[in-house]
Formats: sequence, C-alpha cells, structure tokens
Amino acid sequence: DHIIQRCELDRELRAATITAIDRLEVAIRTAMANYLSLAHGPHWFLDTRIFKPTTRWGMGRFIKKIEDEVDRAKGKLFVGHYLDHYDDPYLPPSWVISECVTFGLWSHTYAILRDPNDRRAIAKKFGVDQAEVFESWIHTLTVVRNIAAHHGQLLRVRLGVSPMSYKTRGIRFAQQKSFFSAATVIQYLLNQTTLPHNWSSDLQGIFAKYPLVPITDLGFTPNWKTSPGW
Repeated sequence: DHIIQRCELDRELRAATITAIDRLEVAIRTAMANYLSLAHGPHWFLDTRIFKPTTRWGMGRFIKKIEDEVDRAKGKLFVGHYLDHYDDPYLPPSWVISECVTFGLWSHTYAILRDPNDRRAIAKKFGVDQAEVFESWIHTLTVVRNIAAHHGQLLRVRLGVSPMSYKTRGIRFAQQKSFFSAATVIQYLLNQTTLPHNWSSDLQGIFAKYPLVPITDLGFTPNWKTSPGW
C-alpha cells in the first residue's frame, strides 16, 4: 500500500505540475514576444545586437534552433501562409515563432539578452525586480517540466537546477534543489499572472489523498501553505 501510494502521488503530481507550468509557459512567451517586438521589431530574434551570446548558447545555435522548429511547423496554416507569401525576412515574425519554439528556447533567449533594461522589464511583468532571479526561475520551470513530461520521479529527487532565493519578497529556499522550491516558484509566478489557477489546492488535495507519503520527501514543511510566495 505504501509503495502504491508513492507511485500514485508521483503520477498525479506530475500531471498537476505540467498543467501549472503549461499556463506559465504561455504567459511568459507571450510577455517576452510582445515586449521584444515592441522594443526591437517583429523580427527581433534576427537582430544580433540585442543579444550577448555565450560559449554554451551562441547565435548560430540559437538561430538554427528557430529554423528547425519553423521547418517542423511549416504544415501549420499560419506558418505556411508566411512562407508562401514572403521571403524577406526568411523567418516568420515573432508572433508566429512563439507558436513554434519550445519553452526551453525562451529560457535561453532571456538568458542571453544584452540590455539589462530588457531583462528587468520582462521580469517585472511577473513581479520580479531582479533579472538574475527571474532567469533562474524560468530555467527551473523548463527543467521541472521536462522531468514531469518524461515520467521522471519527483519524490526524493534533487533537481539539477537551483532557483535563486528572492529575498525582497522573503522567499528563501533552504533546499534549493527540492521540488518545494520549484513549487514555490510556480505558485508565485501564477499569482502574478492574475489568471485563475488551483496549484496550491491541487497540491493539498494530492497530499491528503496519499497520507502514507510524507511531504518532507518533496521538501515541504508542515506550515508550507503560509510560507512566503504562497
């Protein structure tokens, strides 16, 4: 019974996590695409001046990733329409690209933005006034989403990424690599979108359904519902 409860909690937790992050993915990519299009034009991703590439994520890799995703999506009506009617610029505008590329690419895009003003303006749309914190948070979301989407275990797992504490709002992570840290990031960002969501209540329901599984295995404390960020 104990083993079954652990497996079932993990399964339901993965499903709830994907649902919550999917909503954030749409909000974040929309905010970034809108801001960068207004600030730098609809083909901002082709303007190398607004980026500061790194050895880990260079412009060649960045553009190639977009080209590949657009090619895979060329069967979609809105992508095919652009490719059939325009050849300069050779890639569709930002609002089309947004529907093609992965959340991971948006995370990498934010990380290599050159202008601190661009980074801060986007982060502030989600109630975060420190760009480095927001960068670590959206990176965390992509990692957790990939774990959940590929049926990875969340119980007793140390994440391969550490979301930074946001001390301005009293959010401090004692166990940065725990699922609780990621869950707090999800809750805080969802609240900033003002969109309806049930993340906290979904978690409470899952925990109550499987009482044999200690929530400490996920990094949660007994008073987690009153922790900063929730």
